[in-house]
Amino acid sequence: MRRITSVSAVFLLLALSYVFGGCSQKIQQGDILAEFGGQVVTLDEFQKELSELSDREKRKYEDQEGLEEYLTLMAESRMLLEVANDKGLDRDKEIVKQVAEYKDQLIVKELVKREVDDKVNVTDAHLAQYYEGNKADYVDPEKVVVTEITLKDEEKAKEILEKLKGGEDFTELAKEMDEKGESSGPGQGNGGKSRPFSRSSYRTAQEFVEVAFALEVNQISDIIVQPLGEDTYYMLIRLDERIPSKQKELSEVKSRIERIVQKEQKKAQMDRWLETVKVEKNFQLYPERIPEPAETEEETEAEEGTEAGTKEKEEAVEKKDEQEASSEAVEEKSEE
Repeated sequence: MRRITSVSAVFLLLALSYVFGGCSQKIQQGDILAEFGGQVVTLDEFQKELSELSDREKRKYEDQEGLEEYLTLMAESRMLLEVANDKGLDRDKEIVKQVAEYKDQLIVKELVKREVDDKVNVTDAHLAQYYEGNKADYVDPEKVVVTEITLKDEEKAKEILEKLKGGEDFTELAKEMDEKGESSGPGQGNGGKSRPFSRSSYRTAQEFVEVAFALEVNQISDIIVQPLGEDTYYMLIRLDERIPSKQKELSEVKSRIERIVQKEQKKAQMDRWLETVKVEKNFQLYPERIPEPAETEEETEAEEGTEAGTKEKEEAVEKKDEQEASSEAVEEKSEE
């Protein structure tokens, strides 16, 4: 059986539907899918609850195994609710309080949905206006691609550099070192060839990044000494490609901008609506009437420690002044 997620939430919803749904019609034996303690789960109830699930949840219970799994969950939750009620938990003060609080939260949530969320209307014109005003936030930065050889042995790196100066092919050397597992740079596992990266990539290896962006295409670097944590690496790189920065089109970032604009509009609508309600309800706050919080034991000890430290400093200064005055008196006596 597949693992069920959010079981407690499902239990709560099933239990509430059981409590408030009820069933007063005469039930045919063939429509009973489960029974316990004189209670039943009918085919109509089962199908109704399934139909109220989200599309994502429904997909979990599409086949016969899934349907049986959901029926088991549904029947077990109702049975456990009956056991809880038999024990008087439906009258437990803390539970009654939590149910009331949950009800209040649902009511307020629905109110905000109707007065704020449902009144927000994000149009293409809104998206275009936001995009034009924030174009700089939607630019693909300049990127480069390099082929690299990265070693921990400086002498080995010098040997490779001499081979390159002697005319050996950088690509073949990088592939060879990578296949041997001796090279451990950003092109590891790809013959030494990196993915495109920007200046903000590899923040812990900025020596490498700065050299990469300073090279011309097909130019090979000298040995780059790159500290990384407690280790030091010796890198040789060749710039293969420079990809210029590019302004992203609105179509590429539309969904991201839509979320931002929608959030901004909801906040603005919420602020306007709240101000209207406050006026209607003559909303007043009196924060000055809140008593100052009592000092904790830790705060009192800290203040006492500060006062004691200040007193010690003052006494030390006084003592020093007395010593200096005494020394000056001795000196004056000697001069006489």
